[in-house]
Amino acid sequence: MEIGDMIEINRGAYKHWALYIGNGEVIHVVTPDGPSRVAFCSVSSSSGSLSCKGTITIETLKDVASRNTYKINNYLDDEYKPRPTDVIIKEVDKMRGRTIKYGLLGNNCEHFVTFLRYGKSNSQQADDFMKDLLAGQLGLLGVLAAAVVSTAAATSKLSK
Repeated sequence: MEIGDMIEINRGAYKHWALYIGNGEVIHVVTPDGPSRVAFCSVSSSSGSLSCKGTITIETLKDVASRNTYKINNYLDDEYKPRPTDVIIKEVDKMRGRTIKYGLLGNNCEHFVTFLRYGKSNSQQADDFMKDLLAGQLGLLGVLAAAVVSTAAATSKLSK
């Protein structure tokens, strides 16, 4: 493993992401419920807005992975050039211990790790979820449209 490698940790229903920073340690985003679980969210009583937070922490890979399998997965290397190690470590030093806005689809652990490695935020997991959701909605809309058309056709026949 090299400094800056993205580590994909299999948590079953989802993947948690961390970035290797050397000496057996990784940096990652955690929430009060644990790494990349449903984020700590609160609702503002005055505005009604939802605010979710995550904390950037450094731990050993062994502790973060626990009993889960993991692998190096620098899947964007063909698309983006990894930043130099010294740039990554400066960013790590700046971010360590900070609390950040967290969102499963817009600012999750994978977004954080890809930002550190490439300087660009990306989450294939979130993108795939949205594509699946959209495909499901389009499929449902197609079924509903077919039902409406067949109902309209039956109504048209009945009214003749």
